[in-house]
Amino acid sequence: TFSTFSTFSFTNSNNSTNQITRLEYWDHDPKDFDVYISKPTIDDLPTLLNKFDEEGLEVWPWIWTHPNNNGPHHVFIGINERSLSQIQQLREEGCENNILIIASEGRLREVADACNDPDVYERCQCGLVVDSKVQLLNHEAKILMLDDERVIAFDCLTLV
Repeated sequence: TFSTFSTFSFTNSNNSTNQITRLEYWDHDPKDFDVYISKPTIDDLPTLLNKFDEEGLEVWPWIWTHPNNNGPHHVFIGINERSLSQIQQLREEGCENNILIIASEGRLREVADACNDPDVYERCQCGLVVDSKVQLLNHEAKILMLDDERVIAFDCLTLV
């Protein structure tokens, strides 16, 4: 098994429940991958994405999310009331916008409560990463890597 995910809920101040998926552990063997880079740099990230997307190879660090034919991929590092408004506008523009937020559970809850909208992330169909921080960022190639070695490619990145 490469990873195990668990889903848990947190209840905000309005007693509404939000679901978050958390990566619990890594269990992998370098021999299981076609391309394995043990200490990646920002220059390795485009190569990994190309090997995965274009050549269909299994790579490590693993490509967790990336732009696809369904629509552009928007990544938000951090969250505040202004960026939440941007997210709501993206969702109103259509379902084809893929939205991922990298922020702590506490900050997510704080912003949702400040906007008096406890279900905003679920309603806006946001992916939430609450258990990792950004380790590498290749802004030219539009790819980042989290400290747990998940690689995320994006069309648009917002730093909050």
